[in-house]
Amino acid sequence: MLASGGETEASAAVRQNLVVDTSAEPDLSAFSATAASLKPSGATYTNVASSAVQFPFADGIASLTDGFGYRSAPVAQFHDAQDFAAPAGTPISIIADGTVAEAGYSDDGCGFGLIVDHEIDDEAVSSRYCHMELASHTYAVGDAVSAGDPAGRVGNTGMSFGPHLHLVIKVDGTAVDPLPFLNRHNDED
Repeated sequence: MLASGGETEASAAVRQNLVVDTSAEPDLSAFSATAASLKPSGATYTNVASSAVQFPFADGIASLTDGFGYRSAPVAQFHDAQDFAAPAGTPISIIADGTVAEAGYSDDGCGFGLIVDHEIDDEAVSSRYCHMELASHTYAVGDAVSAGDPAGRVGNTGMSFGPHLHLVIKVDGTAVDPLPFLNRHNDED
């Protein structure tokens, strides 16, 4: 309901430091761009289970949503990852053998996550798994992991607008598009 001057009653109450009854359904129309950005992109992937480098999900488990590159919604900035939408609690797999470089909650927007360092085709590669459910892994820095090991579970922690995995791949410290990288390295050995 609008108060005087086109301001909502809730925002007027907040401005005046009053208690607001939030039992009514909130108006979520402002989040339409965010909801649209979480729709499947139409791109697909096929995981070769025998490969030394894996996708973080088996075929058909997760939808590819927000891709690598500049975006305008939900935040106008460069998106350094590939997002995979899946139901909360869906297991996420580590993409390749490596060593845990960072584990736990990060305040940079990633939320609960994991960074694993790998050597793939003689290159220094890191994979970062963001927005996972709290306590969905118990790794510590220095732990050895293998391709296909559980990384954690899909969650909605950090700066996130719904359950998904935000997967960052860096080669020699520079973020690269995860889809071409995984497609190139996920093949029969």
